[in-house]
Amino acid sequence: MTRLRRLLMRMFALVRATQMDRDLHDEIATHLAEATDDYVANGLSPEEARRAALRSFGGVLRTTEHHRDARTFGWVDDARQDVRYAVRSLSHTKGLTGVVILTLALGVGVNALVYSVVRGLIFRPLPVQDPERVLFVQHRSGLVSHAFPLYRELRDRNVTLDGLAGYEIAMMHVEVNGRVTHNWGYLATGNYFDLLGIRPIVGRMFHPEDDRIPGANPFAVLSYDYWRGEFAANPNVIGSTIRINRRPYTVLGVAPPGFYGTDVFHRPHI
Repeated sequence: MTRLRRLLMRMFALVRATQMDRDLHDEIATHLAEATDDYVANGLSPEEARRAALRSFGGVLRTTEHHRDARTFGWVDDARQDVRYAVRSLSHTKGLTGVVILTLALGVGVNALVYSVVRGLIFRPLPVQDPERVLFVQHRSGLVSHAFPLYRELRDRNVTLDGLAGYEIAMMHVEVNGRVTHNWGYLATGNYFDLLGIRPIVGRMFHPEDDRIPGANPFAVLSYDYWRGEFAANPNVIGSTIRINRRPYTVLGVAPPGFYGTDVFHRPHI
């Protein structure tokens, strides 16, 4: 028998497992009945004949298990039986069933979250030009952020990378037309968008020349989703003033759709 044929037969046995178990049980019962009749014909009592037939057969349970192992994948069959047993047991304890279902739902939810994070970290590239060439520079401990003077020194002395930009994730209190909302945002250096190759859909981005004098140009760029949700995609928002953490900022432009910054967990609105 070829390996392919054996594999196909085992897969077919998985589908017809219940029927094949029933056929095997009937076949064993018929064999034992015939052996018992033979022993009775040789002068044994029915009880003695039954025991003799079982001894000569060599064990019903062992034969059944051997037959299952030979016809299918043992671990799949074990899992199927475990699930059937669990379902029968839980049907008699509805309270426990609810707890188990809730636990499974939470487990599935956590696994989905972990998969989403891993997918975002590993499989899904950043929405920037040449994402495979973008590196994230982090403190050795992973818990300490870089101070701005250190960033500036690294940027000015850099001879390895095409450029070095910096940003800090921050919760921002944003006031628009007297209404205050709380949003995640980036405090980014002037070269942030240029280095990533991000072009605006409306208005313009800020550039390194806007970042020469500290505090001289308080500019803000909106994310596409925030622009649509908060300003109804109104292009006239360009040039208007919003207050961020009680300080006035001029809205320069809107980032393109699909750009969500360079961080997995916090997607900036501003």
